[in-house]
Amino acid sequence: MSRYCVIGSGISGATIANLLSKKHSIDLFDKARGPGGRSSFKRLDKVKGFDHGTQYISPKSLAFKKFINILIKKKY
Repeated sequence: MSRYCVIGSGISGATIANLLSKKHSIDLFDKARGPGGRSSFKRLDKVKGFDHGTQYISPKSLAFKKFINILIKKKY
């Protein structure tokens, strides 16, 4: 089995890591504390936070809708 390293867990990095993980071993790295890149939620404390990038995602294809639902269920 091949091993791959994906740098960045934003929308693009998460997408390619998800696709590659179906047949390969993946290491996913990001400099931030959590995944999401520009679409992530930044916490100020345990109660308050804000979205600092993408406010919403509007998936059009059935495959992308399924992918987004998987991420939501995993709370990524």
